[in-house]
Amino acid sequence: MKVFLPIIFLVFFLTACGEEVLTQNTIDNSFKSSELESFELSTCSQMTFRKPPVDILYVIDNSGSTLASSFQSIKGEIQNTISRISNEFDYHIYFAPLHPVANDSIQGYPLLASDPGTLPSAASVNLTNVDNLNMFAQPPAGGNSELGFERVKNLIKYNRSNGIFRENANTIVVMISNGDDTEALRTVGGNTAFDSNKFQQILTELKKFTKKYADANPSLTDPLKAKKFRFISLVAHSQCFPGWKKGNNYKRMSQELYDYQALSDNPDGKDSVDLCSQNYSQLFQAVNNSIQAVIDGHKYDHWKISSASASAIQTDDIELTKIKADGSKVSIPADTTNGFEYIGYKVDQQLNYEPTDVVETATGLMVKLNGTARVTHPECIIAKTRTPTEYFGYFALPREPDLSTVTVEIDGKAYAQSHQEGWTYLGWRDSLNIKVPGPTNAAVTPELNKSGYFLQLHGDAIFTNGQTIKVFYKPKGK
Repeated sequence: MKVFLPIIFLVFFLTACGEEVLTQNTIDNSFKSSELESFELSTCSQMTFRKPPVDILYVIDNSGSTLASSFQSIKGEIQNTISRISNEFDYHIYFAPLHPVANDSIQGYPLLASDPGTLPSAASVNLTNVDNLNMFAQPPAGGNSELGFERVKNLIKYNRSNGIFRENANTIVVMISNGDDTEALRTVGGNTAFDSNKFQQILTELKKFTKKYADANPSLTDPLKAKKFRFISLVAHSQCFPGWKKGNNYKRMSQELYDYQALSDNPDGKDSVDLCSQNYSQLFQAVNNSIQAVIDGHKYDHWKISSASASAIQTDDIELTKIKADGSKVSIPADTTNGFEYIGYKVDQQLNYEPTDVVETATGLMVKLNGTARVTHPECIIAKTRTPTEYFGYFALPREPDLSTVTVEIDGKAYAQSHQEGWTYLGWRDSLNIKVPGPTNAAVTPELNKSGYFLQLHGDAIFTNGQTIKVFYKPKGK
């Protein structure tokens, strides 16, 4: 034991001295390159709210029987119905007597317009306002016949060129009469009877105003293509006052056109209101509820993917995902036919190609969308980008190294001095960009300049984002 213990002590002393010699004056310099950062930008297409065009024709009975107090009492109520037309409509409201009067000017009757700018020429029509409106100012007229349906057709036909009744609008006729149309009646043995064949002919003529009929008959000349064509008959459903007649034909026409267009918002009356009830406050409720605002969805062939600078993303690693209207997702490839093309940083780039009267622009990094990659409201795009891949081929030491003591490690792997897969010594440089193109020919801008005594890295020793290089060495002369 006396011999053994000194031997152990001697071994320990020699080992400790060896470690001290190995580490004495050794400097450790390290550098960790920045991690790749991913960014996500989720944006959605836009829409423009447009008031739907609604053209309303009031046809008001001006026969002698309407002078009676029983008919005069409805004047105020009928005029009040105008205020119940939705303010979300772009409306034209035209007022005309049922029976033409002397020197009848079929284009000169009063007109209310929510926006006179929708008329080709406001000077060519008789614009008024609701305070100055007297829809029952026409003198008595008429006789034994009442051609209400014919009057409606002519009023619409001759007031299209002046812009009162517009193509592709919602067209509403409000027929107010204490009588009935006589064109669809015939006399048999001294008695008046309903003429079904004549009524069907008239019905077909009124159907021609509808978009449904025009779509089914493409040869139709100059169709109105009314999105909805309503014939609201405000007529007597019974002989409630002396001199009044049941408006059976008007009521029947309201129901026929209602059913033809498969409407469902007024199942009880089917667009016919009993004049005898003297309760017209809900006259336009079904109309207001059934006409939907026009949502003009924008369509896009360009899209902003980032607000970063042109050099801040890896341009060959852009991921685009379209979120469709039903919530499903589809990847958009890089493709010139049905995909995207990266076009770089743009200022005030127009994004949408429809509608043409509303222009959306943006500034930033952009892609062009081709074919099926184009976006339509309400679709969205999730754009994923990331910082560029960088490669580093130089390492700066603050002091001149003793090359025999240099040890290079990248993420713990040692690299020897070598021109192939290691490092070589360059010496002092006042300023040197440590970025290199690397195996993918990456951009070396923006530059990352350093000064010092440089090692140049070769082959696998060139490191990239997220890696750490450590260099151990002793300064020269130590």
